Amino acid sequence: MHLFYQPNANVYELDEEEARHSSKVLRLNSGDIIYVTNGKGILQKCVLNIQGKKTAYEVVESKTIERRPFAVNLAIAPTRKAERNEWMVEKMTEIGVERIDFIITEHTNADTINRVVNLTRLNRIAAAAMKQSQQYYLPMITIGNKFEQYVKGVGDSVKLIAYVPEHNKVEHVFSRVKKDVGTTLLIGPEGDFSEREVLLAQELGFATVSLGPTRLRTETAAVAGCHAINLAQNIL
Repeated sequence: MHLFYQPNANVYELDEEEARHSSKVLRLNSGDIIYVTNGKGILQKCVLNIQGKKTAYEVVESKTIERRPFAVNLAIAPTRKAERNEWMVEKMTEIGVERIDFIITEHTNADTINRVVNLTRLNRIAAAAMKQSQQYYLPMITIGNKFEQYVKGVGDSVKLIAYVPEHNKVEHVFSRVKKDVGTTLLIGPEGDFSEREVLLAQELGFATVSLGPTRLRTETAAVAGCHAINLAQNIL
C-alpha cells in the first residue's frame, strides 16, 4: 500500500515532496491507486491524476480509523545533539506514540534547546515514520514546557518517572502498565532528574520505574520505554 500524507483532508493534491516521491521513487502514474491520510485518523483510497507538475488525486473511498484504546505519552529532556532527538522521534513514532513533549528540567541546557530541537523538522520526520509504519495518526510534539509546569498537567491514570535511586530497586516500567489505560513516562537528561524534581513528581502521583539493569542514554531510554509500554499493552 502506497501511503501519503496530506494534513488537509479537503485538499486533493500531493505537496511537492510527496509528489516527487510518487513519481521519482515509486514511479506511479495517472490511474494508479494510492492511499492518503491526514494524520488524524482519516484514510482515503484515491486514484492518481497527474497533470503536468500537479499531482492530484480523486478520492474513491474514505474512512476513519479509530484510535487505539490506550495512549503512550513520553516527556523527555532533549539531548544536546539534534540527530539523536530526531532518531528518537522517528523510532518512537514507528513503535507507536501519541504524544512527545520535550521538557526543560533543572539539568537541561535551556539555551540550546532551540538549536537541537526543531519542531518543523521533527514533525516532518514523524510524518515520514507514520507513513513508513502504516499508521494514520501523527503524534503531537511540543517543545519547551518546564518540568514543574508539565508534571502538574498530566492527566493519565498511569504516571511514571524513569529514575532508580542509588542502591535501590524499583519495578520495571513493563510491570506498571495497565491494560487500555493511558501512560505517561518521564525521561531525564544527562545527569538525570534532580532530587527536587523526583520528589515533586512522586507527590503528584508519579511512580519511579526502571528501564533495565544497564544505564541508558536519553534517546535509548525513551525508545526502550516506549517499546515496553506498547509491548505490555499487547500482552496484558
